[in-house]
Amino acid sequence: MWKPKKQLPIKMAMAITATKSRHLKTSAPEFSVLKAQDSDAFRIHSEMAIRVGISAYWRKNTSSMEAAELANLLRALRKVAGHLGENAGRIEYTGMSAACEDAILIDPETVMGTYPVPVEQVDLLVGIIVHEALHRIEWSDHVWKLLEPAMAKLPPLHRVIFQKIVRTGEDIYIDLKSDQGVFGLYAKIAREKFISKELNRLAKAGPSVDDLVLRWQIHAFDGMKNRQQPSAYDMLLNDFAMVTADLRSLLGATSSGVLKRCEHRADLFLSVWKKMEKAICSLKIIDKQLCWFRSTKGDSLPPEKTSGTACKKSGTMPPLLAREVETHLAADSVDMTPIIRSVVGFDDETVVPMSRWDFNIPSHPVIDRKMVGRLRAIFSHYADRNFLVSRGLAAGRIDRRRLYRAHLNGRCFQAIDRIPKLDWNVALLIDASGSMRGNKWQMVENTVANIHKAFTGYQNRLSAWAYFEVNSISMISRLVQKNRLFSVPPSGQTASGQAIIAAATMMPADVNRKIMIHITDGESNYGCDVSFGKQYCRQKNIYLITLGCGYKNKPAMQQQYGRTLQFIDYFEQLPNAMESLFKWAFLYGARGSCQIPEIRLG
Repeated sequence: MWKPKKQLPIKMAMAITATKSRHLKTSAPEFSVLKAQDSDAFRIHSEMAIRVGISAYWRKNTSSMEAAELANLLRALRKVAGHLGENAGRIEYTGMSAACEDAILIDPETVMGTYPVPVEQVDLLVGIIVHEALHRIEWSDHVWKLLEPAMAKLPPLHRVIFQKIVRTGEDIYIDLKSDQGVFGLYAKIAREKFISKELNRLAKAGPSVDDLVLRWQIHAFDGMKNRQQPSAYDMLLNDFAMVTADLRSLLGATSSGVLKRCEHRADLFLSVWKKMEKAICSLKIIDKQLCWFRSTKGDSLPPEKTSGTACKKSGTMPPLLAREVETHLAADSVDMTPIIRSVVGFDDETVVPMSRWDFNIPSHPVIDRKMVGRLRAIFSHYADRNFLVSRGLAAGRIDRRRLYRAHLNGRCFQAIDRIPKLDWNVALLIDASGSMRGNKWQMVENTVANIHKAFTGYQNRLSAWAYFEVNSISMISRLVQKNRLFSVPPSGQTASGQAIIAAATMMPADVNRKIMIHITDGESNYGCDVSFGKQYCRQKNIYLITLGCGYKNKPAMQQQYGRTLQFIDYFEQLPNAMESLFKWAFLYGARGSCQIPEIRLG
């Protein structure tokens, strides 16, 4: 018997749709329309989504390969944190090269082993990331810094108790903040996981400060109030309930800035401490470790992370796996250094940081219509042909398959048209170092514009890249974007080897004939050796041609580029040289030839 599929309730479907990582284009305030109201309907829908797995509705980019899946998961977590607001912090796996002390670190052991990562584990990680990111957005560290003078005057044990109150109060405030939108569903999963674990740990310890602040956190949210508790907690929990009410009212004060909210929370914690100091200090302390303290250098260290509010740092990702994850992440990231290291070698010290950055400086070239016409003729002449056969014609060549029509209507002829198949895939890689300033760069811009004009139409693919160096970082920028031409300010040194690898990586992989023309006025003097770029192009079946313009030390360049190098004496010869290069590239490049005949100009 046919059974209809279970459909998600309307409110829950709206909430899940809003959290789709692929389509999250709204800002954080827009999630306020999906507030977690205290109605029974919303509570039922939320519990249903938690049982099914919230992330299953939006996380579709999964993989059974370990490195790819870990990279996809980290990318999804970063998208979630990005939609929470600014200052969310960087998210990394422990053991990655980019991980720093201020980053939100994820223990890789919590996600390794099963691929794709189970939905329940993803929901828990999203909840942890939401909690930690909101701590940074709401400046929890600033609250601790405001309370430092008061904590310095307290005895050691009193300081430990006061810090437990502040840490728990900040966690409650952050979870109340997340409950204003759909991200509160994820935070609830992480919070309940942490509370159940702490309850098991403190079950046999008896009344204590640790158990009291945990009960406070339980009573601050619905669904976990009906638990037995010692009678000694009654008066103290009533005082904490007033603090929770003040924290809720603080969330409604949207007009106050984040600094004012931090000051209000600091004053609130100080007032409740003065009120209950004598009563709460009579309870024992199980964990006497400080949550916040000053280092010997005078810098304040952040609160100690707990297993429920942050990821542990116990596990470290294996170096080889961390490198593979970084390489997958760099495919759609600004930082291309992991891709370069994966080709050259992760231990190669010659590799310098490399980044892609598309400048929006408009280009103002001078178009040579005669050159555009000659280039179009070259593209058409050397292109493959598609044979188009027209049958049943009244004149032309006799079609043996239509001879029976000669006595009927005389249409027994055919015509075969050979239409050029213009599907060239060409990448222009241009040296934009400091030596290319002035007339050189203007000539290059004009040449790129003429080639772009000639390539327009059909199925041709033209990409143009310029590479240069700024502040010890090798940059590569796109010169053709959405059929528009742009320019870059030439500067810095020449990192040709890394630029060739980067440009080859960004060429389409679904075509057979790939040609890269590299224009430079000197040898590579920065970054990895050019040999790595040449070898990588051979692996990817890319026909690499290097055109040396106006460089006197030709032996040095020949030693770097080998047989794929050609020279011209002046930049004014560049247009004619490009025409000759296209002829030889279209003739021999598609056949895999590595040696270029000498260019003859004039």
